[in-house]
Amino acid sequence: MYKHIKSAIIEQNMFSNSDMIKQFVGLYCTQTPLDFEKLEKAVLQQDYKGIGDAAHHIKPTMEYIGASHLRDHLQKIELLAKEMNDINSIQIEFLSLKPQFEELYTELEHYEKSL
Repeated sequence: MYKHIKSAIIEQNMFSNSDMIKQFVGLYCTQTPLDFEKLEKAVLQQDYKGIGDAAHHIKPTMEYIGASHLRDHLQKIELLAKEMNDINSIQIEFLSLKPQFEELYTELEHYEKSL
């Protein structure tokens, strides 16, 4: 049903408690865009440490919603930043990730409304 999130994983992580799920998804929809903005800012500033730190910070949260493929993208960005690879390769990876995050937020909003 969803491209990025797995509702069964969210429900499992929240012990099928609808109140916990609503609270978690609401918090996730508030905090993750802020975290992603930090990553975007670091990429724009070509701040390797900031890129690595932001990607590392967001990465584990993808598992909570079943978005392992997005976690993998963040892992790649983090690794590229740690190895101080060419900034263009990081920017390309980030630009492929950004629309997927926008889709992710839309999915989470729809999921939250369905609860």
